[in-house]
Amino acid sequence: MLSERSGSELVFSVLRALMTAYQFWGPESRLELSALCAIIGASDHDVRGALIFLTQEGLVAHDQATDTARLTVNGARNLLGPPGQ
Repeated sequence: MLSERSGSELVFSVLRALMTAYQFWGPESRLELSALCAIIGASDHDVRGALIFLTQEGLVAHDQATDTARLTVNGARNLLGPPGQ
């Protein structure tokens, strides 16, 4: 079931999913857009909008060819802190 979320809730949900992937599988971990939609419970359109915003902020890299997203190293440093903390 898809629920309506505010923009900030959606952005936080995308970041949380990508941060979790980063912590479990490392800096090259990528999530497919369809997986992000399923994890978050949001539409493709809404998740793409969040990815555009996060990419512009430099926190996320969205590979349109493979339709995957990952946290950038810079984004990880800003959000998670340096490794080992």
